[in-house]
Amino acid sequence: MSHLESIGFSINSSEEFEALIGKVFESGIEIKVEEGSYMVYTDASGAEIYAQLDSNREFIGFMPFFDTQITKNIHVESTILNEDLTSLDKRYFAKSQEQTYPFVFDVVNANVRDISLSRETLPFVAFPTEIELFASAEHFLKEMPELSATYFIPVGLMTPEGEANENPEPYAMFIAEINSVKIKTNEYSNKSFYVLEVSALEGDLTIVTSMESLKNEPKIGNFVNGVYWMGAKV
Repeated sequence: MSHLESIGFSINSSEEFEALIGKVFESGIEIKVEEGSYMVYTDASGAEIYAQLDSNREFIGFMPFFDTQITKNIHVESTILNEDLTSLDKRYFAKSQEQTYPFVFDVVNANVRDISLSRETLPFVAFPTEIELFASAEHFLKEMPELSATYFIPVGLMTPEGEANENPEPYAMFIAEINSVKIKTNEYSNKSFYVLEVSALEGDLTIVTSMESLKNEPKIGNFVNGVYWMGAKV
């Protein structure tokens, strides 16, 4: 599942992608920064795209997001350098509010302001690459007894072999309890998607996912387990 699918954008060809980016440039709001500009498109559903223009006004990348009001308290420890990131990307290494676990996250509009290497409160949205719904914590533990009902694993810090990743990525695997379920319809594509406000280990955040990604309709009190790209904005 692509990040764009998680917020209702159905892209099946390069032509469809070019049309979407054209819409971002046509209707988006430009935020100028020293290294270039972010073109920010916000759909009526709350789905967002942050397209990037360099100082020569060349398109260099984009990131998806969702206009959430749910924030997460974290301790930012360092910036992660990666040659694959653009000049308008920023990736950070952080620890949870109680410093129980580390994780990595991207910031979709990072150059708008500096992030303090200290405590920060930021809106976080998790975009699943894999997701599964469980009726309760007990149902989850029955299928996965080797895990706990509150686990959080920063899989982006590890290679598939379990060694330290030299190029940490903003992916985490965790379970969360659903506090709120909303169905939003992307105005651009007319496709609906789920917005789940959840409680995970040491904090609340938002999960967005396509209607097709879950076999059953999610309800308050259910649990979702998955692997997610972790995004934030300032």
